[in-house]
Amino acid sequence: MRLVAMAFASAVAVFGMSLPASAAWVEHKYDDLGVVKEFPGEPKREIVEYKTPVAGTAKATRLSMSEDNIDYVLTVVPLKDKLDASASIMGECVFMAEDEGEPLANMTTRIEPGAKAVYGRLLSVDLADKKGRRQTACLFTKGNLYIVQATVRPEHGQMNSPLAIRFTNSMSFNMEGEH
Repeated sequence: MRLVAMAFASAVAVFGMSLPASAAWVEHKYDDLGVVKEFPGEPKREIVEYKTPVAGTAKATRLSMSEDNIDYVLTVVPLKDKLDASASIMGECVFMAEDEGEPLANMTTRIEPGAKAVYGRLLSVDLADKKGRRQTACLFTKGNLYIVQATVRPEHGQMNSPLAIRFTNSMSFNMEGEH
């Protein structure tokens, strides 16, 4: 029995050493953006131009960082003046995500349970020119389009990294509750 326990402890030690070093995931609350979002570290914040045929042009906030050959991006586009086109803006977001390569999955996603739920679309695409795999979540709520993207580059070595799905799903629009 002792030999089995030692073998198990050795296997755990070897497996633990083979995992890539990574920072602890941190929850960030962005009151001005109406979202609480996890990142595997401190993201860079910048103002970018979001321009599409349906949404038009708007100043958007992009939060981004890279770690272990995965790029994490949250883009928040204020479109309160486009509420009448919100369904088309969502459809456009999904279309643009699928158009980046070979679609692998397109499914419903949900943030929050019950009556406060926000529904959107979650897509997985193999990017053109073998540049990796991207998971994109498109959500529209409170007059904002939220585009959550995790791009797993080939150098990461695991195209179906669970970190990508963790990133696209680890958010909350409940600014007062527990997350």
